[in-house]
Amino acid sequence: MVAVPPIRKYLNKAELMNFAFLMNPLETVKAYKDTTYYLMLAARERGNEVFYFNQYSMQAGNAGVTAVVEKLEVHASIEQPFTVLDRQLVDLSMMDAIWIRTDPPFDRSYLYSTLLLDMVGKRTLVFNRPSGIRNWNEKLAAMFHPELTPATLISRDTCEILKFSSAHDRVTLKPIDGHGGKGIVFIDRHGPDNESLVRQVSRDESHWIIVQEYLPDAQVGDKRILLVEGEPIGAVLRVHADGAELNNLDQGGEAVACDMDERDYEICDALKPGLIEQGIFFSGIDVIGGKLIEVNVTSPTCLQELCRFSGISHHYNIVEKCERRLAACG
Repeated sequence: MVAVPPIRKYLNKAELMNFAFLMNPLETVKAYKDTTYYLMLAARERGNEVFYFNQYSMQAGNAGVTAVVEKLEVHASIEQPFTVLDRQLVDLSMMDAIWIRTDPPFDRSYLYSTLLLDMVGKRTLVFNRPSGIRNWNEKLAAMFHPELTPATLISRDTCEILKFSSAHDRVTLKPIDGHGGKGIVFIDRHGPDNESLVRQVSRDESHWIIVQEYLPDAQVGDKRILLVEGEPIGAVLRVHADGAELNNLDQGGEAVACDMDERDYEICDALKPGLIEQGIFFSGIDVIGGKLIEVNVTSPTCLQELCRFSGISHHYNIVEKCERRLAACG
């Protein structure tokens, strides 16, 4: 077994905590912008031990839930962000906190990894709560508050989708399990290829899709607001590249500084009770023209950009809040 300090009662910050991150392979991390890396760096620089593992090494048995974990040194240098110090099979209940930071899509592997994490000992805190991630689908969660969203239909029936589309000048079609802007299509009222485009996104009516009134303010950009324990810590504006429509950073978009307005705070206030109830410690919501579009709970991004624009070390503050949670649990 890898050397992992025992769980302790945290009387002061001088005592070590074990932070494990369930995430994509380390070699895929783009340290210059990656939110998970920034959280890992803050955890390590605050004196905690940091570990990495992925979905594929997880297993469960009568003795508990285990995974092959790598103990890391985390460096401020983006050229060499990680050094692997050790690699062993570990009982995950030896960890004080586990951060679920695997990127979407929320597929079958993602689902079963959250179910396995439900079996980890209760002394280990999991951020975000696995059941909350399952309950709050990133494309559907906004519909818990339909009064905050644009006109929306969730369907896989081509006729119903075309009927809805005909009531709007333009609509956005999104796969229900999409991520990073992939698979998004825009159609105009009575466009000649609308039926084929709808069938393309719904995969010939085999998958539900989100059909949403297009908001012209999307041309200005969309706000990514980050929340910790249901409270907003700030926002960045994602703006599309020249000649493109999608504002997603994975689609060539750029993050720029922006402020939150009164409407943004109203949306956050409405979401806070549900986020807390579901155990969503760290989330990111997308807002266009004062309308809620998505609630990101799997691995919200833009933390590095927010820290840079605001001059505030939010990653340290987030880790400290996590430490306080652990200390309160004893």
